[in-house]
Amino acid sequence: MSTQNIFKYRIKLKKNNELKFISHLDWQNLILKIFRRCELKLVLSEGFNKMPKVSYSPALPIFIESECELVNFQTHEPLDDNFSQNFKKHSPNGIELVDLYDISNNSNEPKSLEKYIQWAQYEAQVKNDKKNIYNLEKIRYIIEKCLSSNELFMTKKTKKGIEKTLNYRTSLKSVEVKDDNLLIFTLKAGQDENIPAIRADEFLKSLFLRDDIFKIKRVKFFDTDLKVI
Repeated sequence: MSTQNIFKYRIKLKKNNELKFISHLDWQNLILKIFRRCELKLVLSEGFNKMPKVSYSPALPIFIESECELVNFQTHEPLDDNFSQNFKKHSPNGIELVDLYDISNNSNEPKSLEKYIQWAQYEAQVKNDKKNIYNLEKIRYIIEKCLSSNELFMTKKTKKGIEKTLNYRTSLKSVEVKDDNLLIFTLKAGQDENIPAIRADEFLKSLFLRDDIFKIKRVKFFDTDLKVI
């Protein structure tokens, strides 16, 4: 079919409750299954192994919820007025369609969300746990110490299993502590050759030696200019 018959869309989804236990691959398969149930005529890639032209926001670690998961997709027919209702009908508990955008006429729209998204904002609520040794004063002290330092070293394994220690300080854009034991921080996400991406759970663990005392949620995505996507 000609490119004139291709329609491009983006949806913003909430991923909560039991769905925080599934992997990114399972999340991708779930979205495709919902699209099939909605009987969308997805545009396929070229070549021998044809795949739907669907792009996802950067992988969300297991145990973390989200209010802003993004999915770009292309169809051969425009979505009908009942798409939102059908999507909800065929979705399991834990998914909520927040917004639907028509991006067909956006010439600046990149092909991959991984390249479009450059920063992600998170909220981490300190759990009311008797084993938690961190009070608000101690949390503020650790955060202030982090912000005043030019170093935030973390050791990670490469795909080949080799441990590598890197300074991730430039991967932290901002962090603040609210009076209700809520941390709000913005970390590098997506693909960038100069600044490495960093996971929210790994960031918290590097500061507090553990991440299980927090309930973490991803709330926003930003582009290179820190404009909300």
